Amino acid sequence: MGMISDLVVNISLLISFTFVWHQLFRHNRLTFSSSLTIKTLDGLLAGILGIILMHYSLIVNDITILDLRHIPVVMVAFYGGFIPPLIAAAVITVGRFLIDVNFSSFVSLFMMLAIALGAGVIARVIKSGKWKKWTWLLIYSQAVFSLALFIVVDEFNQVLDFAFIHIISTMVGGYMIFYFVDYIRTNSERYFQYKENAELDALTGLYNVRSFDHFYNTMIVESIEAHECCAVCLLDVDHFKQINDTYGHPAGDEILQQLASLLAGLIRYEDKLSRNGGEEFSILLPDCQQEQANLIAERIRGAVETYPFTLPDGQIIRLTVSMGVSAFNGEPGGDQENLYQDADAALYQAKQNGRNSVCTPR
Repeated sequence: MGMISDLVVNISLLISFTFVWHQLFRHNRLTFSSSLTIKTLDGLLAGILGIILMHYSLIVNDITILDLRHIPVVMVAFYGGFIPPLIAAAVITVGRFLIDVNFSSFVSLFMMLAIALGAGVIARVIKSGKWKKWTWLLIYSQAVFSLALFIVVDEFNQVLDFAFIHIISTMVGGYMIFYFVDYIRTNSERYFQYKENAELDALTGLYNVRSFDHFYNTMIVESIEAHECCAVCLLDVDHFKQINDTYGHPAGDEILQQLASLLAGLIRYEDKLSRNGGEEFSILLPDCQQEQANLIAERIRGAVETYPFTLPDGQIIRLTVSMGVSAFNGEPGGDQENLYQDADAALYQAKQNGRNSVCTPR
């Protein structure tokens, strides 16, 4: 029972450590295309986990221990390729030598190197389903581990029970931890996807009206706290219905996407650009006075007027936009409540004035 208990502890440590690991890197999950920094950090964490597992190992004889240190190594190989498992193997090897320097620790060095390199190859070469790839990683790493055990013990027949329990623990624990990791990664990806869809406009990739409301309220509060001016610019495409009626809605969508890209290149770094619905866009301008906001709006209007918009069939068309701009002086008790309404009224006035113009509140 002692053997089973020790390996159950290994499996429990794997799951607990992996959960914390995921929380630390939920915004930077390890992939083949991750930066060298992320791959290095994940490799170091996998190595640290391997060292922890060794301290809760199953003692076979005076110089030999069994544990599940190879599972974190193949895990980072599965998601990150060659670099993370090599780093993890190096860290684990150092940890093994700190426990004791003997024949078994030198065998462990070559064992971990072989597992890291082989796991990197398997992760890169096998293109089938994730569970099949993971099974091959477990089988390979366990085969190398069993071979190392055969080398370091004089009478392998006397440790067959240890070897058998270790194989069972690798397969059971390996499948459990992979299911757990795959589950939390999948759910995290769904969460971030849902979060992104809630914040961004699906067509243009700009912020949507929900995000606009959040950034608008934040800008007002920060403006008052810093006693700085801020401004709102509303933009509406002139005669956009005619584009849809003449060229079709797919062409209209293409035009809106091109317009979004153009606008994104014309605003300041700190500004927030949103598509508020249909052909209406908004720009939040923190730390911006009325005169500066007017200049920004006029520059945008002129850029749109001269930009060659390309339809799906290659035809070039021209657009104009009407814009309404309003500013708030940042003083508590000021006219912040009417900032958006004033910009909307100014936009309406620009439309009434013949379009293709920038208006400010009267």
